[in-house]
Amino acid sequence: MPDFANAATVWRAVLGGLQMEMPREHFDTFLEPCVGQGWDDGDLVVGAASSFAVSWLELPLHLAMAQGVLARTLGREARVIYRAMPAAAAAHRPAAETGAAVAAITAAPERGVRAPAPEGYDLGSGGGGAAGGYDWRAVNAATCNGGYTFDNFVVGQSNQLAFHAAVAVAESDAATAVAPTGAVGYNPLLIHAGPGLGKTHLLHAIGNRARERGRAALYVTSEQFTNEFVSSINGRTMRQFRERYRNLDVLLLDDVQFLVGKEQTQESLFHTFNDLHQAGAQIVLTSDRAPQSIHPLEDRLRSRFQCGLLADIQPPALETRIAILHAWAAARNGVGVGKAGLDEILELIAQRVSGNVRALQGAFNRVMAMAQLMNMPLTAEQVAQQLDAIAGPERRRSLTAEQVLEQVAAHYGISGERILGRGRTAEMAEARQVVMYLLTAELGITPTNAGRFLNGRNHSTVIHGSGRIRGAIASDDRIGRAVNSIRDALYD
Repeated sequence: MPDFANAATVWRAVLGGLQMEMPREHFDTFLEPCVGQGWDDGDLVVGAASSFAVSWLELPLHLAMAQGVLARTLGREARVIYRAMPAAAAAHRPAAETGAAVAAITAAPERGVRAPAPEGYDLGSGGGGAAGGYDWRAVNAATCNGGYTFDNFVVGQSNQLAFHAAVAVAESDAATAVAPTGAVGYNPLLIHAGPGLGKTHLLHAIGNRARERGRAALYVTSEQFTNEFVSSINGRTMRQFRERYRNLDVLLLDDVQFLVGKEQTQESLFHTFNDLHQAGAQIVLTSDRAPQSIHPLEDRLRSRFQCGLLADIQPPALETRIAILHAWAAARNGVGVGKAGLDEILELIAQRVSGNVRALQGAFNRVMAMAQLMNMPLTAEQVAQQLDAIAGPERRRSLTAEQVLEQVAAHYGISGERILGRGRTAEMAEARQVVMYLLTAELGITPTNAGRFLNGRNHSTVIHGSGRIRGAIASDDRIGRAVNSIRDALYD
């Protein structure tokens, strides 16, 4: 029988399920810091970072989601009881996120004399204090997650441009913004990709590396930037707001697409951008789409986003997903699965979870946590059952390449034989590339095998074709709707 006595392990299994159901910003802010603390008459007691976090976690929808995953994990109904335990949540954070990271930056040369940042300073307040203001370098250093580094970012064909560009800007000279390799034109750097593909990981890695080099780096989401801007207007603290953002060496702004419709915030970012750029500071941005597809966005801001380097990240190929899983397994020293079956189990997870790295991590965490609860290595059959428990029964396992071809042919009104043929009209080529994308992204078929199915086309053709559709989904609404319609039909 599984050993469910360890509340911390059970909660990690629950997190594995919630990670794929919750928006990333909500999961990272409210759920990830929580720690399983114990049991109260069969109910799971979970320590949260603050009373505010508890109030959010106990909202009916959020609580129902957590208790649903807990019930699937335990095999019985149980409540999740959240309690504010800041000390437990803080101990759960990686050591690199705490005072050591702050201390590293305080030794950097100052642009002006400032009072030290007070302990426990609220990063979201944007306020000032002692004469001359807080030591913003020290405060900003605490915003980068020390767990995200270049060393633990798995590089594959789908993300290598973004990775190497990120390393270049992180190691560039603060004054000239020129990398040691002589590369220029990387300011700003805008990384765009769908959710869960590593944009935020790279932002934090840039910030951590920049701090190691004695540079003042600030990571902030667009929502935080907007909230601080509004608070500074209401509290008449615009001077402190400008000081915080314009006295930086590196600004890391996440999810700029959320600035859409916020005209005053865009105006403030425009001036902040100009001041930092003219001062030689590095600016790195992320978005879920290319700048030309962000609407409505002020043209003058869009042009500045486009004036540096644009680097996209595509969903990882099967081989990259397997490499990522092996890296995570190595970090755990193989805990949770037997050495003999490790390769088979990791390949199974990689084949079944192909959407993004966050979903992959959620599946991996759940499988590892359940292995610990069972007190024995999991088999491939048990892993398959755990993956079904996360996503619910799905038809993916039973889908065939023939069914994908049939559905694409029906959507485009073209026979499957013509798609497999050599016709090169624009519509025919698009339909064929959609088949390539769905075979690799949805069914987890390798490009080589997909090419064989498509009448002997080579794997590089499949990689190019599926990559084109993957990029078009984010930038072309028509193709995005077509792929979603076909995908929905496949799983009806």
